[in-house]
Amino acid sequence: MSHLPIQILNPLTYAEYRNLVERLVLEEKATGPEQTQERIVYTKLNLQRMKRGEKQIVLLPALGALLREHQPDWRWLVLVESWCGDAAQTLPAIAAIAAAVPTLELVIVLRDQNPHLMDTCLTNGSRSIPKLICEDRETGERLFTWGSRPETIQQQFLALKAEHPHLNKEELMQHLHTWYAKDRAQSVQLDLLTLAEATLVAAVPVQLDWVI
Repeated sequence: MSHLPIQILNPLTYAEYRNLVERLVLEEKATGPEQTQERIVYTKLNLQRMKRGEKQIVLLPALGALLREHQPDWRWLVLVESWCGDAAQTLPAIAAIAAAVPTLELVIVLRDQNPHLMDTCLTNGSRSIPKLICEDRETGERLFTWGSRPETIQQQFLALKAEHPHLNKEELMQHLHTWYAKDRAQSVQLDLLTLAEATLVAAVPVQLDWVI
C-alpha cells in the first residue's frame, strides 16, 4: 500500500527518546500538550518499565533469523508518547530487534506532534499508540502496521473487561501490566514475526519449473 510522503516532526532514535523521557522525569513533565499529574506520574512509571524491559529482553530466535536472512531495507516508524504504558512495555523489544538487524532503521515519533501521520493508521477510529509503521526505505511503500497492543494481551484485556465490567481503569491497568511483566515481550515479537513472514514471503518471486 503506497502513501504520499508525510513530513515527520522531530524524529528520534531510541536512545534519544530514552534520554528525553529521563529528562522529562527530572523536570516532572510528560510529552504532549496535556501536562496533567496523571501523565507525569505515568511517564515516571514508564521509564522504570523501559529500563526493566531492556534488561529482560530475550529476542525471539525465529524473528531474528528471518530478518537477518532476508536483510529487509525497512524503516520502522513508531508513534508513542511518554505517558503511554503500552509503548513503554513494547518499545524496548522493538528497539532490540532493530538493533540486531543492520538494514532495519527505527524512528521514534511523538503522536501529538505528528497528527497527520497518526491519522493514516488509526485503530478503530482512534489514535491508539504505540503504532508501528513498516516502510520500504527505498520506495516509501507502507508494508504493514502493528499496534497498539500485542494481540494475545489485547484478547486477555478484552475478556477481562467483558467478564468483570465493574473493574475501574486502575484495576484494569494493574492486570494489563502484570500480563506484560509475565510475557517479557514475547507476544509483540510473535506478532511482528507473523507480519514479517507474510511480507517477506509475499515479496519472494515464485519460480515455476516446467517439465516437458
